[in-house]
Amino acid sequence: MNSSATKPIKIKLSNNTASGMYILLTDDEIKKQTGSETKPPNRIYKIQIAVEAIYNNQRCRGKKSFSIPKGTSIVKAVASLQGKKDAMIQALKQNGTLKIAKVANVKKDPKDKRLDTLFDLWIANKSINSKPNTVRAYKMTYKTHISCVIGKKFVNTMTEEDVQAIINDTINKGKAANTIKSIKRVLKPLLEINDVLLNWTKITLPKDTSCRKYIKSNEDTFKIVNALRNYNHKVARGVFEFLLTGRRINETLYLTHENIDYKNNSFTIPAKYAKTKKDFVFALTPELIQAIKMQNTQNGRIFRLEHRQMLLHFKTAMSNIGIYDMVIHDLRSMVAQTALDNGANIYDVSKMLAHQKVATTEARYVEGGAKQAANAQKVFTNLVSQPSQQIDIINDVSAMGEYTSLKQIYPTATDEMIFRIMQMMSDNEKK
Repeated sequence: MNSSATKPIKIKLSNNTASGMYILLTDDEIKKQTGSETKPPNRIYKIQIAVEAIYNNQRCRGKKSFSIPKGTSIVKAVASLQGKKDAMIQALKQNGTLKIAKVANVKKDPKDKRLDTLFDLWIANKSINSKPNTVRAYKMTYKTHISCVIGKKFVNTMTEEDVQAIINDTINKGKAANTIKSIKRVLKPLLEINDVLLNWTKITLPKDTSCRKYIKSNEDTFKIVNALRNYNHKVARGVFEFLLTGRRINETLYLTHENIDYKNNSFTIPAKYAKTKKDFVFALTPELIQAIKMQNTQNGRIFRLEHRQMLLHFKTAMSNIGIYDMVIHDLRSMVAQTALDNGANIYDVSKMLAHQKVATTEARYVEGGAKQAANAQKVFTNLVSQPSQQIDIINDVSAMGEYTSLKQIYPTATDEMIFRIMQMMSDNEKK
């Protein structure tokens, strides 16, 4: 169908989720639209998204169209495009335009629509706006698993069967589930930016059963925290302090002085370095301020270390205390799991981890409703039946150091939670 024969018609949905979205229909299809909700045509169709944002104190606008597979309901199509809409708004805020800058050192025939050619163009532009480690990972995934199978295929001939064939081949080679899922992470945006929108629900991906759980004791946790906070490399030690607040390693390494707001005691993880592609603001504690002041930097990146260097520092710190079964990302799990196990609210933990949905936090860190219910009951019972113990702890000067250390580990925990942890530790010592 000739796209010039279509007109943008505002999408109407009863749940009001289609703001700024338009379906492209022919005159005949427009006449068939009746009722309070927009209906999809019986073909592959397109939805146009129009967004606006403020850039350099000026209002900027932009729009893009996306292909929707035949048979997809408007509700599902709109839901699948919400992430695209958010990304468009963010691009306007950062660049003032939705146009992708041309990359001088990548010269390709514009008529060449083979996947290899389009990937080179896409990744060259992506390298301008993405984390270097992400770009390297995408290149490796494409070269190892995709290019060798369908790199010479023209993009407009791509089908769900082509993608499934790659995934099946990778499964047969015994690759891990997360490695196989990386194929989707690369292919999906690459195809969509070239107006190829596959129905990914028809593509079967393996379930990831290798989710790492933090199961170490409180004693091990204290050893780990102590080793990191007393590590002999001041730059790495500063990074560790941020990791002990639940931050990801790349979020921390690419943090700049411009992201720090001392006036409001906060710092911002920019969208381009956040996994969820959104800006997130977190509290700037005295410990984090000290970690920043330890660095000999005044502008740009605060911590002048690279990812691989930090991995080596982490392995060294852990080997010093005889721990060899952790990776650096496990610190994030340690903070979350330990906080939850000791009474922290799951909603607070979810915010700390910058999860978009509490369900994500529950799926990764909460095991069994009965256990959580018992913990909740125990918290209540301890609080109402032993108030004098809290007073004793407060009056015990020797315990205040322990209280301060615990408060640093669990900055979002209430005093009641801290007192309960101290009581549990005291009970364990008596046994």
